[in-house]
Amino acid sequence: MNMARGWITIALICWVILQVTYAQTPLPDSLSRFSKIPQDSNYVIALNKLATDVLRHNPIASRRIGQHVSEIARAIQFTKGYARALTVIGNSYWSEGVFELAQEYYFLAAREYQVAGDSVGWGQTYNNIGEVYKRLGEPQKALEFLLHSIELKKKDLTTRAITYYNIGELYYGIGDLKTAVTYFENSLSQALRDNNKRVIAYNYMGFGLVNLKQKKYESALDYFVRAEKILKEIGEIRMLILVYHHLTDTYRKLKLFERAERYLNLANEMAAFIKATDLMVVNYSKKAELDSARGDYAKALQNLYRYNTLKDSVYNLNKAEQIARLQMVYQTEMQEAENRQLRFEKNFREVRLRQQQQIIIAITIGLLIAGILAWVLLVQRRRILTVNALLKSKNDEIQSQKMAIELQASTLKKLNEDLQELNKNLETRIDERTRQLTLQNQKLTEYTFVNAHKLRAPVASVLGLISLMHQADANEKEIIYQHLKTCAEQLDTITREISRTLEAGIIENE
Repeated sequence: MNMARGWITIALICWVILQVTYAQTPLPDSLSRFSKIPQDSNYVIALNKLATDVLRHNPIASRRIGQHVSEIARAIQFTKGYARALTVIGNSYWSEGVFELAQEYYFLAAREYQVAGDSVGWGQTYNNIGEVYKRLGEPQKALEFLLHSIELKKKDLTTRAITYYNIGELYYGIGDLKTAVTYFENSLSQALRDNNKRVIAYNYMGFGLVNLKQKKYESALDYFVRAEKILKEIGEIRMLILVYHHLTDTYRKLKLFERAERYLNLANEMAAFIKATDLMVVNYSKKAELDSARGDYAKALQNLYRYNTLKDSVYNLNKAEQIARLQMVYQTEMQEAENRQLRFEKNFREVRLRQQQQIIIAITIGLLIAGILAWVLLVQRRRILTVNALLKSKNDEIQSQKMAIELQASTLKKLNEDLQELNKNLETRIDERTRQLTLQNQKLTEYTFVNAHKLRAPVASVLGLISLMHQADANEKEIIYQHLKTCAEQLDTITREISRTLEAGIIENE
């Protein structure tokens, strides 16, 4: 029964597994193909890259992808992927002009990069934070984060150039031209090594602004023309419009009003083409300044009025758009939170249902296992009883054999005792027989020695007579035959005596 309980416990442990799932922000329907890909680190990296590409034309879709990726990355504990997803979300708010929300996500991303020990990602995020502070009109905080970004990105040469330029631009904005030039030079040197044309053009524009501030108009024009050429090549229209504004200011300072107006008209056309209302506002300001320099104060006043009107309109429009964006973001966040809660509750109910089903299956399997074990135990019990009966029969047989063996052992013991007694008598008889044989041998030796001399006399006579026969005549041979007969009779007599003596000795010994 203990074995049965053990099997039931193992079965319950194997089948009752709690599965906890978290609600996730769904991907847009157009990205349903990613739903079949395993949600691992490669999945997070691929979607982060996709969100960055989508950001250029659809910040809302980019943010939705970033939120989905952030949840997946956090679930699989992929810290760098999670930090990058937070940065993407911040970038989506940046592109919409909601700098406060962008700043919050940048700070969250920076903390995650710090935990992961990724100094490059940490430094790039600090660069973004510095740019946000620059937009919010807090140059000191912006400078603090930009300088810290440089320290963190010592090993990253690909993004240091733009950070150097951002710092130089900040110093130019606060009037520290010397420091600004130093950072522009560092940025340009790095950008030339990396062949980063965009940053090279930015730095040419920065040098042009410094020279314009120092009233070195020819040098300023040279730098602005270099920047114009590169920006046309790479198609950076917004920065190209800013360069045209700076060229307008430079030619206005040189009193070359026609050239200034030509560049201003180009800037106005491009701003209208890309629908950049903020740059169109700047265009009216530049026109008012140009008309004032020409002495056409009426036209300058008219352009200044348009500038203020459009600026107020753009300001109000931007504020309204910003408020609308914030409201939309808030509503989206609330809706997403509500959807996540509903999905979580649904998943929770599904998990509980699966758990109940698994428990029922586990109990059923446990009962089946218990039934099988009971049947096995019953079969084993029957086998044990059969084996016990067989063992009892064998035991009785063994007892009978034991009694027979004990009887045989007692018989063998008696035979062994008799044999030992016989052995003892046999040894005595052997010793006695050995003694008799020894004595008999001694007598034989003595008889042999004595009788050898008795036998030698007739034998020698026979041998001598036989030798004489070769030389004797017929009469002599007759005489020799008589002597041989006498010797033979003597030899027979001696032999009989020896035989009788030996037989008498043997009988005596017996």
